[in-house]
Amino acid sequence: MTPRSIMLLLSLVVATTAWSVPVPSKATTTTTTSTALFSSSDRRSFLSGTTAVATVILTSGPAPALAAAAAATPEAALKQWKDSVATIDNLYENWDTISKQGGDAIRKELGTANFGTTASPLFQIDKAFRVLRDSPDVDLVEFTEQSEEFANALVRADTMAYSSNFAGGSGKPTPPQVYIDKAKIEVADLQRLAKAVSALL
Repeated sequence: MTPRSIMLLLSLVVATTAWSVPVPSKATTTTTTSTALFSSSDRRSFLSGTTAVATVILTSGPAPALAAAAAATPEAALKQWKDSVATIDNLYENWDTISKQGGDAIRKELGTANFGTTASPLFQIDKAFRVLRDSPDVDLVEFTEQSEEFANALVRADTMAYSSNFAGGSGKPTPPQVYIDKAKIEVADLQRLAKAVSALL
């Protein structure tokens, strides 16, 4: 099941529960169930709660990592995003130089593999997204959709770069360059999606 499918399923579960189950007064704040549920402010509260549940399910890693993400400031999250955009642009503009070093060099830029003393700003960019989407000036629905598309493209680019490390061999192997070229296509898509995300901030 894809992350989008899980998100949609959880949205349905939360919506159904909101109409059928009483909420204790001391429970964590949830979306107010009323005829104004789909107003702008209520829609934000509803989706924030739903996305938070999905984050718990989709995120792997120890609790301290999640706590660190919650403590991040909007300023720090925005800086990480801007640095990530610059990294993507640099990767694409210098593709020939970087890709000649192999799939792992591409993955290091993408933040999906850390082979050195410093990590790409794209590393754990999902944590920055969780902070940025809570800004009152951000359209939660649109930002969630665009950031999810960005994350999917990032996974695809990483997959192609990773596959290039194992291409070749006996028989009729697929040359590593085939996967490198496919990775470049995905990085170009990352640039496009990065512009869409930036336009919402």
